[in-house]
Amino acid sequence: MLRQEELAKNDANMEQVTGSNFDKGFAQWQGYQQAPWGRLRYRVAQANLQRHLPPPPGRILDLGGGNGLDSLPLVKMGYTAVLLDFSQEMITQGQKLAAQEQVNDQISFQVGDAAQFVADEQFDIILCHNLLQYVGDVTAVLQNIYQSLRPGGIFSLIITNPHTETLAYALRDYDLMAAQDNLTQTTKYVPTFDTHIQRYTDDELKTMLQQCGFTLLEQYGVRAICDFMADNERKFDPDFYEQLEALELAVSNQYPYKLLARFYQFICQK
Repeated sequence: MLRQEELAKNDANMEQVTGSNFDKGFAQWQGYQQAPWGRLRYRVAQANLQRHLPPPPGRILDLGGGNGLDSLPLVKMGYTAVLLDFSQEMITQGQKLAAQEQVNDQISFQVGDAAQFVADEQFDIILCHNLLQYVGDVTAVLQNIYQSLRPGGIFSLIITNPHTETLAYALRDYDLMAAQDNLTQTTKYVPTFDTHIQRYTDDELKTMLQQCGFTLLEQYGVRAICDFMADNERKFDPDFYEQLEALELAVSNQYPYKLLARFYQFICQK
């Protein structure tokens, strides 16, 4: 269904990240997914997206979808999906999850570089969650996504918010030097995957989306509260987590909270 095509070389300031980076970091990544802050990331993103989805059936392309925690809930709702990721370990674990959920006939997994793909069909929904910060030529990827989306289709983009890191260093960690240093950083080291990511403001991202032809339907925030709370142990308490999740869902599309969230989520349409 998907074939690989070289779109652009990585930026000179970004090292080449490969599937092995994510293979090696999978165990730590899985721990993150199971932690309260990881569960919040997926829960809030899903709720934001569901406000804009066409009714099933529909075709989903999940680019850099890892082990499928973004697309599998949609498949269980009646959509079909193709997930592309260049980590064999992520793909293997995603296939296991799909089998456990008894939806493996509704989702196909492919190993490949999600930043260098060409689709031979158009999709109703495309997910690009936590991918763009790892690629050199963001515009090329967005243009390719636009071409792979059917007219009227929905595109969900999730990417880290650099402003939140400054506030978290200062307010949660009391590390004022790190907070000040963060103000001028255009990249950040991610130890889980042993690589650097590029950082973009929401204005930069909205400009790129507009230039590629997308219509922005809504800008959301994912985790606007959790990342400023220093007491991580309390987040594991079921009652507290339930209240935290309710609050995160309530503020995800409210100003100014969505501008302070750990992740930007842009819901666009072609």
